[in-house]
Amino acid sequence: MGSNNKLAFLIFRIGIGVFFTIFGVMKLIGGPQVWEFLGGTMKFVGISFWPMFWGLLATLAELLGGLALISGFFVRPLSVALLFTMIMAAILKVVSGAPFAEVSYPLVMILVTVFFVMNKGKYSEA
Repeated sequence: MGSNNKLAFLIFRIGIGVFFTIFGVMKLIGGPQVWEFLGGTMKFVGISFWPMFWGLLATLAELLGGLALISGFFVRPLSVALLFTMIMAAILKVVSGAPFAEVSYPLVMILVTVFFVMNKGKYSEA
């Protein structure tokens, strides 16, 4: 990778990390009611127990995944957590009949997280 590509990757990683961190903080502040709603998405894949737990896990995946992308530490493992979270978000949007404009965000973030799972970048540690 040329030096411009490395810098572009760094900027991309940090920028996406900021977005995930902001969304994670918003969900964390939302509290148990938001976590239970988010965790309720798991019923679409056959898991209907502990919705608040799954929602909190999704919230922490976004928050910690975002911080990992910003810091460059544990990018790959936390990107896997983000990937699963975005897959569930896409399923929720599709099942709820959301318009494509709403479905497209989690779909794009699936592609982005796959990229981070496969490419940690020069300025990342794990």
